[in-house]
Amino acid sequence: MAHLHFQRTAYKSGGRQASGRVSYITRQPVREISPAVQQLRYIAQGREDCLFTTSKNLPAWAGNDPHVFFQAAETYERANGRAFEEWKMTLPQELSHGQNMLLTRDLVEVIAGDRLPITYAFHCPQTLNETQEQPHLHLLISARQNDGIARPPAQHFRRYNRAHPERGGAQKDDAFWHMRAVKQWRITVSDVMNLHLERAGHAGRVHPETLERRGIDRKPEPKLFPSESRAYREQEKVSLRMQEVLDIRAQRQQTRAHEQADARAYWTARKVTLGMTEAMGEPAQLAAICEARTRVKARVPVRQMAESMAGVERDDRVLGDLAGEAYAQARQEAQGVWDDAHAEHTLRDIGWGVVHTAMDEAHDAWRETQEVQELRDVGWEAVRAAQGEGQAILAGARAIQQAREQARAGQSLEQAFQDLVRQLETLRTDDGSTGHLRLRLWDRDQGRGL
Repeated sequence: MAHLHFQRTAYKSGGRQASGRVSYITRQPVREISPAVQQLRYIAQGREDCLFTTSKNLPAWAGNDPHVFFQAAETYERANGRAFEEWKMTLPQELSHGQNMLLTRDLVEVIAGDRLPITYAFHCPQTLNETQEQPHLHLLISARQNDGIARPPAQHFRRYNRAHPERGGAQKDDAFWHMRAVKQWRITVSDVMNLHLERAGHAGRVHPETLERRGIDRKPEPKLFPSESRAYREQEKVSLRMQEVLDIRAQRQQTRAHEQADARAYWTARKVTLGMTEAMGEPAQLAAICEARTRVKARVPVRQMAESMAGVERDDRVLGDLAGEAYAQARQEAQGVWDDAHAEHTLRDIGWGVVHTAMDEAHDAWRETQEVQELRDVGWEAVRAAQGEGQAILAGARAIQQAREQARAGQSLEQAFQDLVRQLETLRTDDGSTGHLRLRLWDRDQGRGL
């Protein structure tokens, strides 16, 4: 039974997921290997399920190598920015491989066109009981549009310069960021799938809404780990999640008819909204889907109303409700714009605050350095002054010491003269003779100043 499973995962800059995701989706590792070796690896790993993979719209510097491009997105995209996204969606089991390939071509055309860099792969593994195939599509996509301007990798992921596009980075497609973008992409994907199912003559249809919104009393299937699926296929081991999946699939057999009737009714009404008729060719119908997606990108309405109500005029209460809803939407959109502007202004203020703080800290550090230099200069002046004073005091002390030594020398000489006089007098008294003594004071005491 045709059903829509649409999963969207965002990968931030600064991560290391790109190489692993490219290798998993394309079954092609970073290092080039030949198709024969690649096929042998598929068989050895039991993963012979990648039927087709390719890339388009990559910039010239990537050399058509998705590893190069998506690793550069992780490296050069702004901090905490969205480097790339991975989309996974089921393809109808009712369609053959060739028909699903055509469906894949149209899905990629609607989503990426000739602008958005994208790498995609068509996988078709077996179901758990190996009785059916599970075709699904993997997309790795960047919102940075390829506008043909030659930019190096670092510039490619910078902020877009509207006045001078060649100076800035590649512009991002706003179809990824507007209000309810995920919901609108689910609608667009289901439109393309229903178009191909109808063209192939199958009764199955898909519905973009959740089971709860459709009023269907059934839970969606939980996501199984590869190890759980492998254990069930090879060992018939049933985990708690596997048991839940089996119970939900058994319950779905009871609600199958109701779900398909609801999906067919939705597609009938949807074709009227899109303006699609049986007389239109498939390219024209696909163009109508693309045009509808472009319209909702510009503005998502709060509520869609019927174009006319036969014989019934809209009363004031309905108009009042519409006005209230329009006011609520305008207020919400204005609040979003104000929040973005406020956030940008806050970031700008924080940036200037950081700059001013750094300047103040630098000034304080310079002032402290100057004070330390002044203290060092004062210290050296004090040292030099103390040194001069110390030398003067030392010279005075030496002079005093010399004077004291000279005084002591003078006293010693005087005492020696007195002793000599006494000896001479004693000699003259005892012997009755005259003695003579000649002192050469100049030679002996020359250094003492005598």
